[in-house]
Amino acid sequence: MMAMNEPARDEILPLWPTWVGQLLLPDAEEANRALIELAAPPGIAGNLFEVDHRAVVWLREWIVAAVGQWFEHVNVQPAPQWRLGGRLEALGFGHYRELGNESGAYLAGLYFVNAPAPPELDHLRSDCLPSHVSLLDPRVGFNALGLEGDPNFNESRTLVPVAGMLTLWPGYLRHCSRVHLARAPWVRVALRIELDGRPGTGTP
Repeated sequence: MMAMNEPARDEILPLWPTWVGQLLLPDAEEANRALIELAAPPGIAGNLFEVDHRAVVWLREWIVAAVGQWFEHVNVQPAPQWRLGGRLEALGFGHYRELGNESGAYLAGLYFVNAPAPPELDHLRSDCLPSHVSLLDPRVGFNALGLEGDPNFNESRTLVPVAGMLTLWPGYLRHCSRVHLARAPWVRVALRIELDGRPGTGTP
């Protein structure tokens, strides 16, 4: 109980936190080399995780571990049943991915198979950030009165791709891949995690 001579203090509660998970996978070099070979033309159409390949099985196992950690962090236990979809991409010079989200997915994310080569153009704008991934929270928008230091000051986060990095975020989060400006392909796996049925009800 608060003593009468103590000043009253407001309780400040977070509203709608947005989590972004990152996991640098150990010993990824061999699997990454194999995934780069799979991404070479003609590539793989459809769901990567339907392919019977050792590197794909290795990546799936790590995704299972990361999603399990996600549900532990957000205090969802037992974890619901979910299914995994993935698209192996090799972005060439001038390729990018427009701003959008993964409608209907619980989680989305990227696994970076390689680190993009430096841009092969000079005199780029300082905010160009080629071969980066930007995440934008749609609930915040642009706050002209935001104060630096306030966690709501920045409504976006830009990720520097690192080979072997697995990144997950909520499916509603808008994201884009900045234009790739190197001749060597930027190889990554775009992830989509969907829930089976409605959590807590056992019904579809």
